[in-house]
Amino acid sequence: MTEQEYDLTAQQLLEAQQALDVAAFNGILSLAIVLRKRNLLTNGETQKLHDIMSKPLSLPGNAANPIVQDAQQNLDQLFAMLVECR
Repeated sequence: MTEQEYDLTAQQLLEAQQALDVAAFNGILSLAIVLRKRNLLTNGETQKLHDIMSKPLSLPGNAANPIVQDAQQNLDQLFAMLVECR
């Protein structure tokens, strides 16, 4: 793999980071859904996964950000549905 430099704007960097975050978020939740359906992920393990994903959102520098608050609310709702998914 070669090292490349990109001349990106701040907006392009933000959009790239958001796309990567959504991809990771979707992948983790999709995997968790499959594991829950196969009874390979317990309620306690699901809660720990939620806690791990929520921790960066609750850090002092992030928690007051309205976009982070929306992300936390979405995460909470998705994990609530995930716990019911058995």
